[in-house]
Amino acid sequence: MSWSIKFKQLKISVHPFFLLFIFLWILVGLPLQTLFLFLLVLGHELTHTFIARLYGLNIYQIELFPFGGVGYMANPLELYPQKELIVAGAGPLFNLVIFIILLNYSKGFYGFSLPLDTSYIDFLLNANFYLFIFNMLPGLPLDGGRVLRALLTPKIGIHRATAVAVSSGKLLGALFFLAGLLLSFHDYMLLSLSLMGLFLYYAAGREQKIAVYTFLRYLLRKEKALRKNRILKSEQLVALENTTILEVLKHFKPAKYHQVIVLNKTCRALGMLTETQILESALKEGMNITLKGIIRK
Repeated sequence: MSWSIKFKQLKISVHPFFLLFIFLWILVGLPLQTLFLFLLVLGHELTHTFIARLYGLNIYQIELFPFGGVGYMANPLELYPQKELIVAGAGPLFNLVIFIILLNYSKGFYGFSLPLDTSYIDFLLNANFYLFIFNMLPGLPLDGGRVLRALLTPKIGIHRATAVAVSSGKLLGALFFLAGLLLSFHDYMLLSLSLMGLFLYYAAGREQKIAVYTFLRYLLRKEKALRKNRILKSEQLVALENTTILEVLKHFKPAKYHQVIVLNKTCRALGMLTETQILESALKEGMNITLKGIIRK
C-alpha cells in the first residue's frame, strides 16, 4: 500500500517498492542518507512538474520510485515529442546541477562550509551523480526512455517508439537484477540492485499499458462528452495535403474536437479528416505520414 499526501491540486505518493527501499536503508543505519535520497527524488520529480506546467501541461499526481518517479498528466505528452524531450530531461538536469554545485563546494570554490560531515557531502555527490546517470539510461519508465521515445516517435510512430523504449527498459531491469545477484557475493547491500532491476522491469511493463490507456482516454474523453451533451465545441483547420500529422497535432487543443479540411496544391478540397482518424494514423504509422496519405486510404 502506498503512502500519499495532497498539496493543492498535486497528489504526491510513494510507491510500496520505495517504502521497502527506505525501510531497508533505515534498518542498516542510514536514516539521514535515506532522508537525503527522498528529498533528491522529490526535487527531481518536482522539476519535471514545474517544466511541464510551463508548457501548460497538467500533472495531477507524482508517484515516487527509488530512482525517480512518474508524473501522471491530464494531457497526452507522448503526442508532443519535443515537449516530452524537454520535460523528461529536466529531472536529470536537476540532479546534474546539484552535483556540480556540491562538487564545486567540495573543492572549496565558495569559501564557506556547511554543518555537514564530509561523508554526507560525498553521499550527496554520489547520489546525484547516479540519479543523473541512471535516469538517463534509454529505457522506460526512466527519463532516458522518454527521451528515446521522443526521438523515435517522429520516425516510427508513438506505438512502435513506446514498444522499443519498453523493451529496452525490461532489458535494463533484467541486467540490474543479474548484476545485483552476482555482486551480492562481495557486498550484500548490492542486492538492492536486484530489487531495483525487478522494479524497473515491472514499471516498464506498466508503462506500456499506461501508454495505451493514455490514447484511449484522450480519444474517448471527447466521444463521451459528445454523447452526454450531444454538442461539442469544435475547431476546423485547413491544411495542404503534404502537411504531416506532427504539424497538424501542434494545433490541436484538448478542449475542442478537430476537423481538418485537406487541400491539394491548387487549394482544391480533397476531403475532411476527423481528429480520431488523424490520431489513429499517428499511432499506427508515425508522425511523418502526410494528410494525403491518410485521405487516399
